[in-house]
Amino acid sequence: MFRNLLITKKHLNAIMILGFAFATTQSFGQDTLAGNYPFLSIKSGNHVIKSVVTVKGKLEIEAGAKIELIEPGVIVCEGAVNFKGESNNKIEIFGKLNQEGVGMVIRGLDSNSNSNIDIRYVTFKNLQLPLFFDFGWKRTGVNISDNYFINNIGKVSVIQVLNPPFNFNLDSSYIDFKVINNLFSGNNAALYFEDLKSDHINFEISNNAIVGNNVYGFKNYNISTNVLYGRVDQLFSRFNPKIENNSFVFNYLVDNITDTVVHLANFGVYGTDKTIDFKNNFLGSSNKGVIQKSIYDQTLNYNAPKVEFEPFLSTPSENNPSHVFEINNLDNSYLQDTIIIKDALKGLVLKSNATLNYTKAKFSYTYFKDDSSLKKVDTTLTYDVQPNGNSTKLTITKNVNATKKIGYYNIGDIIDPKGGYVPEVKVGYIAYLNDLRRRKLLAELLKEKKTEDSLKLPPPPADSIKNQFQKIEAPQKSRFELGIYSGLAIFNGTISQSSLFNNDKNLFNGLNINYTIFSNLSASMTIASFKLSNSDENSNNNEQQARGMSFSTSMLGVSTSVNYDFVDNRLYTKARKIRPSIGVGLDVNSFSPTGIYNGVVYKLQPLGTGGQFIDSTKKAYSSLALGYFFNFKIKYQINRFNSVGLHMSIHKSMSDYLDDVGPDLYPSTDKIMKSKVDNKDAAIYFSNPGNPTRIIFGQYRNSPNNAKDGYINFGIFYSRKLFK
Repeated sequence: MFRNLLITKKHLNAIMILGFAFATTQSFGQDTLAGNYPFLSIKSGNHVIKSVVTVKGKLEIEAGAKIELIEPGVIVCEGAVNFKGESNNKIEIFGKLNQEGVGMVIRGLDSNSNSNIDIRYVTFKNLQLPLFFDFGWKRTGVNISDNYFINNIGKVSVIQVLNPPFNFNLDSSYIDFKVINNLFSGNNAALYFEDLKSDHINFEISNNAIVGNNVYGFKNYNISTNVLYGRVDQLFSRFNPKIENNSFVFNYLVDNITDTVVHLANFGVYGTDKTIDFKNNFLGSSNKGVIQKSIYDQTLNYNAPKVEFEPFLSTPSENNPSHVFEINNLDNSYLQDTIIIKDALKGLVLKSNATLNYTKAKFSYTYFKDDSSLKKVDTTLTYDVQPNGNSTKLTITKNVNATKKIGYYNIGDIIDPKGGYVPEVKVGYIAYLNDLRRRKLLAELLKEKKTEDSLKLPPPPADSIKNQFQKIEAPQKSRFELGIYSGLAIFNGTISQSSLFNNDKNLFNGLNINYTIFSNLSASMTIASFKLSNSDENSNNNEQQARGMSFSTSMLGVSTSVNYDFVDNRLYTKARKIRPSIGVGLDVNSFSPTGIYNGVVYKLQPLGTGGQFIDSTKKAYSSLALGYFFNFKIKYQINRFNSVGLHMSIHKSMSDYLDDVGPDLYPSTDKIMKSKVDNKDAAIYFSNPGNPTRIIFGQYRNSPNNAKDGYINFGIFYSRKLFK
């Protein structure tokens, strides 16, 4: 009996251990969601989404839920959305590191009268596109408030709102769309609203803190490279957006290619309306000139509406999510965001819209270990905190960076009065990124120059590396490029065939100088010498053959153009040797058409072949002609400095007399004889060389095709950068 009892106790112990292990596994387990749901309620706890989860009806998420989205994980909502987060127990929707999921897509026409979208107290973090309202979506109302959108990696949008269905304009109802009291920080993209002024949506975007975001684009600042942008049209604009009491701080355009900061970038608009209200916001400064540089509107593009941003707030509202909005030196002088830090600062004064807690803050300084490599040194600083309301003085008590290398300060883990998240503060980060880019360029250059022989040689001294840097960073010189062009010129105008390549082909030579303005924008000037000629005898049109005209003219032209380069011309990489570009430009051409009569070459303009000298009210046409053109080039980059390629340009002249034949009536032979023209026989011949006896009075000389004059140049070129 006792033996049986002993065995039973052993079994009980084993069962208890197994039960505890099972319970522990369950408590730390994760719920994986996948597939389609008629409706879905996600409870508090850990959840994983690795694919598309579609919810046809209502989606409900309880406070404390943590949802990890793993590429290509996305939640598609076709009904009501109710996120029940709490201020001290938020919902978290986040992407897995290096396998970041997408986010949430709102789509469909839910006709349910209670189909609201209510998203509150949610942290969206490390996602590709946190919230996307797809084209044709419709709900009763939208409320996005008291959320954190932080450190999302996607470069398209953080929130993107496309238009509801077009037939919605027949409905008297509308969507109240509120984005209130949210924090947007550390994101790589903008908030985009396809139609800020709309018949269908009444937008309110207020009391948000939009702090420390980078919007990625090319180096030229435009509408879409702002942290908040959208369209503003005159038509179908029943509702004006309410955009006020927001705080825009430290938001920048970052160049996709160089990964360096280009421009402050807060707000941009486009569309047909004249103005948009953007008043009573804090825009990162109290200086109107600085604020204007962060807004893309009519001042930069006459097609855009004007942004009425005055009056603006001198400090952010205390009702905004907590954040630092101004960084000063210890003497309270303003610290420029472009500051280059080599000498250690003694401290900082941080101004915020609330009293912040720095007791657990991490204050660090990161700098480069040497002059040339990408090796970094991260140091933790010790500091004293001296709070004074919403202004806090941090005095550094430990010196760093004795080697005086460019670096930046970072202050993280700051806490707001309610224990919530506060965006990190960076000082000197813009200059640090510029230096990082410089070092990457040098690393690429050294890698290309590296050979087996050079591996055996000792490394070059520091001074020579410094000199190489200086050559790389000579932006004005290195942007000039000289090219020699050659090829053929073909006339296309009155005296020409409809089939372009059946016309005369003449040699074209040119000298081109090109200047790179931005990463993908360049300007060029070309001086060209070439010949144009043609004859009606080559035509397959009987009437044109009967006309019997011909000409030849030497052209000397100066052309300027602006070109879009599909590949960044500032950089040379072996992977991008083929570099196409397109451009538009203006011509100024000197020309002098000639013809042959009885074996003698005559200049046609002084003869007045169109009757210019038989009437005292007329005068000879100008031998200078303006024009415009479109060009296309494909360049093959041989090495860092030399390239060859193909070019083609299509030119239209504003003069109809490149071939001497313009919209003039055939002149009377009698009147030419009575005129003051010196060579009357030649003038009579060239005015109507085909058949002087045919009845042609009242007919225009450029008949039958009335074509405008132009020409095409195409061929090859060689170009070289002038400076290293």
